[in-house]
Amino acid sequence: MDNRTVIYLSYDGLCDPVGASQILPYIKGLSKNGTRFFVISFEKPDRLDEGRQRVQTELDESGIVWWTFGYTKRPPVLSTMFDLRKMKKAAKQICNENKVDFIHARSYISGLAAHHIFKKKQIPFLFDMRGFWADERIDGGIWNLRNPIYKVIYRFFKRKEKQMLVDAQQVVSLTFAGKDVLTNDWGIDSSKIEVIPCAADYNHFARPENAVLDRARTKYNLPKIVGKTLIYTGSTGTWYMLREMSDFYGIFRNHFPQSRFVLCVNEVSEAVKAIEQQFPNEVHVFERVARNEMPQMLSLADFSIMFIKPSFSKKASSPIKLAESLAVGVPAICNVGVGDLGSVENDGFGLLIRNFSPEAYSAICQKIAAIPFESTNLRSASSEMYELSNNIARYQNLYSKMI
Repeated sequence: MDNRTVIYLSYDGLCDPVGASQILPYIKGLSKNGTRFFVISFEKPDRLDEGRQRVQTELDESGIVWWTFGYTKRPPVLSTMFDLRKMKKAAKQICNENKVDFIHARSYISGLAAHHIFKKKQIPFLFDMRGFWADERIDGGIWNLRNPIYKVIYRFFKRKEKQMLVDAQQVVSLTFAGKDVLTNDWGIDSSKIEVIPCAADYNHFARPENAVLDRARTKYNLPKIVGKTLIYTGSTGTWYMLREMSDFYGIFRNHFPQSRFVLCVNEVSEAVKAIEQQFPNEVHVFERVARNEMPQMLSLADFSIMFIKPSFSKKASSPIKLAESLAVGVPAICNVGVGDLGSVENDGFGLLIRNFSPEAYSAICQKIAAIPFESTNLRSASSEMYELSNNIARYQNLYSKMI
């Protein structure tokens, strides 16, 4: 067991869904192997009110010290810089009062703080980049380069991105496609880049027994059907192609009559309402499904669909929903141009859309009818790459390299 003290910086909240699945399990697992954590996170007020006590209890049980700040959204840009200043100040205080071995910076805002402290105090940092953050804002239409302010901000982050990648002792990329960009196009040393995709806790996302699923069908009013159940889980914002998924379902239901489309979403948007109206009595929408109910909900489906807008920045993206779906043995229907999803079909984890057209959708439906997917095989085959404990071991190995 290694003894080390680490500051973990996150601009995402531990009370957010992403914190529950992609931060808490990791730091708790790593703390068991001798890492003493100081965690700095920025929490949204409503999420903090709901989750503070639960998260604090979990952290206390693992001996993790939590410094929490309120996430500020307005005014744009200035609020982020204000939060960054608070992050730097808190991290400096922890460094002044403790012997810190290194800083684990989750994404770019945290990376800026870690890089600042590295320059001031020569404390090494791990840049867990989580994707091409600045380019995501361009590709997603959040920053418009025709606006001179956003043009300056984008150039600032691209300059800092290169500095962080060069100065970081270790770098985490979520995808092999992202690593290829870093090494082949940007000239970053491949030996210090580790690929660790978003994982799922396979113990939590275990496929329930049939009796449990029967009770879940009654609870959610999703009785057994002659056709097939298609499910989408997660956000409905910038990157998620709900219209194309709806179009796919239109073809899907023709191939498999008496089917249904289940959407478990963070919020019911106008796009979600439009799908409900298009397919009355076939679309079932659930908002903010509790994490402990998601294994049951996913297990009621035959296929999980995830159409994500392809772009340069999405080469570095790893959807959490893929790991969760595979954990319960539900195959995925994905599109190319996003992270490593292009290998889903070759890996035997699902089926791949290469263009968004009725012909492509129909071809996938024909494959569904011809290719059997066994839930037990999917779960076991995917665990090497997407099971939480394996990824904690990868971080453990990376932490050893940081010392």
